[in-house]
Amino acid sequence: MDVEGSAPKSELRPMFCEVGPITRSDGSCMLSSGDTTVVCAVYGPGEVKPSKELIHKACVDVVYRSRVGNAGIEDRKQEIFIEKSCSSAILSVLHPRTAVTVNIQEM
Repeated sequence: MDVEGSAPKSELRPMFCEVGPITRSDGSCMLSSGDTTVVCAVYGPGEVKPSKELIHKACVDVVYRSRVGNAGIEDRKQEIFIEKSCSSAILSVLHPRTAVTVNIQEM
């Protein structure tokens, strides 16, 4: 502990992980570290809206909701970053003309 009573910056906060807390999703997890908790659910591959359909690969759609306030520009930037990361990790070419939806909620 430092002088103010908080943990030193070099010390990691304890992590907690639960797999499958959302039963109606195709995959989900809950991650906690200190006062921050994030719940993530993945749905798909499934039907895609005709306007988002891609002939050669699956459409990866990300919805990010922060803990406070309405969605803003920073939340949209987070969505785009997460979408790019997920798109490179998901083998979307195996599921053309489908959608994979990732929902992330900060709590």
